[in-house]
Amino acid sequence: MKGFLTTLLSALLLVGVGTTVLAFAAAPVEVVGLFKDRAVIRTAQGDSMIRAGETSDSGVTLVSADAHGALVRYQGEEYHLGLSNRVGSHFHKVERSQISISPDSLGQYRVRGSINNRFVDFLVDTGASVVALSAREADGLGLDYLDGTKGTVQTAQGVVSSYFVLLDEVVVGGITAHNVQAAVIEGAYPVEILLGMSFLRQVALHEQGGVLTLTAKY
Repeated sequence: MKGFLTTLLSALLLVGVGTTVLAFAAAPVEVVGLFKDRAVIRTAQGDSMIRAGETSDSGVTLVSADAHGALVRYQGEEYHLGLSNRVGSHFHKVERSQISISPDSLGQYRVRGSINNRFVDFLVDTGASVVALSAREADGLGLDYLDGTKGTVQTAQGVVSSYFVLLDEVVVGGITAHNVQAAVIEGAYPVEILLGMSFLRQVALHEQGGVLTLTAKY
């Protein structure tokens, strides 16, 4: 039986030679941002945004990528990697949640997240003191904002009425913040939910090569 198992193990090892390595294999790279046909790849040399078919300065080629994962080629091997799928005897475990965001064609940073367990799309806005959303969005999320503190805010349309509330939970890329102050503005403005400083002050912001990285402080 021992000889049979040894032979079987050797055969399995031989079958794996030259084939695509599955996600559980040790890949010397990490995917920290996923987009359609693009990915943010991390190696010992740092982070880089590359498109499908391109090769980074560290020698990593992106074969394909979508919201679910990336297929990369490095030193003759291919690896299927999910977001933050790392390895690495040469890498240290990241202790804090992190997400990297690529700018859109307008140079703005948009990211998927959630408010009180409801998925939403955010526009990162360091100029907004709090998370801001329209009453229309708040209604769709089931927020009972009319019980909030009534006030006014200055918008591009002038001074408008608003309600200041606390959001139980805001999540972006695995970064979770609780009791986040927000302004619900009467009407349909802003068109997009603004991810303002009441959330952003709880993360570290870093921009390199056009890629904005948010890292949880705690």
